[in-house]
Amino acid sequence: MASEAEELLDLREQICGVLDGIDRYNPTNLPLWEKYVELQASSGEYDYEANLAVLKLYQFNPASFRPEIASIILLKGLMNLPSMDFHMCKAVIPEKFVTESEIVSTVVYFAELLETCYFNRFWSEITTFVDITKKVSGFEEAIRRYVCQVISITYQSVSFEELHEQVGGSSQISVEAMDKLIEAHGWQKQANGSIYVSKKEASAAKPKKAVEQLELDTVLPVLTQQRKR
Repeated sequence: MASEAEELLDLREQICGVLDGIDRYNPTNLPLWEKYVELQASSGEYDYEANLAVLKLYQFNPASFRPEIASIILLKGLMNLPSMDFHMCKAVIPEKFVTESEIVSTVVYFAELLETCYFNRFWSEITTFVDITKKVSGFEEAIRRYVCQVISITYQSVSFEELHEQVGGSSQISVEAMDKLIEAHGWQKQANGSIYVSKKEASAAKPKKAVEQLELDTVLPVLTQQRKR
């Protein structure tokens, strides 16, 4: 019996062949594509182009739409924030499917929380929908990396307690894991208990001066005309 890694490799080769051929949007290939999505979820692999093709097939064949597969694809897109993968995938799903499918609308709600930086509420909400997120290996770790990116460009220093809440709280991440996270990002614990995140580069926002050089032969005729007036 083939291992998951071998099955994934075999499916990837088949999918690559289909992606480049005339059968890209052949609905009879949907079971193959859907199996590939499920293997991506369990293995941690990611194939944006293939996932987008699956959603395109659903768009052209609405009777074949499977909310659980679409939700996995959207969750994988969220794992790549701040890239636009999630929005590109969501744009292909008809609005009717988004509003009528609880599982898809829930993932869209997760995206809204993350992109508006309601991180505390996000971590609180996903405990209620763990049956959705548990399908995708590494989901919470990927979201935590995104949160840390936002923190890095937002804060100069932050209290340990607030940082802990932003990345999941005590129900999601232990104090020991927090210490490893802080070290991994090169942040520093201060004597007052706060976490020094990063320096803000003062020069980063300085505008560049554009200098254009004109040859004398170019401007001389213009100056001559001005003197004659």
